[in-house]
Amino acid sequence: MFKKIALAVALVAASSFATWDYYKIPEAGKGTVKGQFKYDTDDPWSGWGINVSGRYVVIPNLELSLQSFGFASQDDPDGSGLTDFTFGARYAVLPEMVNIFLDLNIPFGDEGEGGYIGSDEWAIYFGGQFYKELIPQLLLGVEAGLDWGFEHNDFERGLVFNTGAEIGYTIKEIGLTPFAGIEFKYKLTDDEWNGAGAWEDNAGDNQFNLWIGVAYAINEAMAVDGKIKMRSGDIDGDATHFDVNFSYNF
Repeated sequence: MFKKIALAVALVAASSFATWDYYKIPEAGKGTVKGQFKYDTDDPWSGWGINVSGRYVVIPNLELSLQSFGFASQDDPDGSGLTDFTFGARYAVLPEMVNIFLDLNIPFGDEGEGGYIGSDEWAIYFGGQFYKELIPQLLLGVEAGLDWGFEHNDFERGLVFNTGAEIGYTIKEIGLTPFAGIEFKYKLTDDEWNGAGAWEDNAGDNQFNLWIGVAYAINEAMAVDGKIKMRSGDIDGDATHFDVNFSYNF
């Protein structure tokens, strides 16, 4: 059980719109509550935030989640407030190997406070996941999906293809899991301003993320983890991200 808890907290969301994790859905009736502190920087800009997330497996193989509901603040330009959050669903079509998922971005934050706070955009992210224990204690998770933002304020963001992978190794004697992951985004279509009949020639833009971190299972119910993530590319520009999380499994 100690090993399972450590593996369960290994994956941390690599982007602002991400599934709960890439791995196996817990048993029916199980769930997790998680609190996070995050900090992002790309000099001279920086931002920080605190948020809570929760998931619950309502029936065998079906997980529902509410992710990243919280408060954030940024400078250059200044802005702060409650943030957008995500409602997610995952279903294990092959319970020991494959999930499908659908996430919905809820535009709760105020776009006027900056994109770090809110987007005014309803969006869905959907796709599939594959996970496998390659050797004892070494777990691999991969994901591929489409990020589709709906028109808002006469603006429609281009369709984005996401793919990512993470691997973690659990030292089961002490409940410690070092992990590392990558994510690649590719914009399939241009952004469009429908009211003006204009568009930005940015199909083909991309983004690359790389992260490393460590998770520690305090006991069978509680765990902490943290990571550093580096981001580069045309989509959203360069930045460095740090976060620390506390999880309670029930």
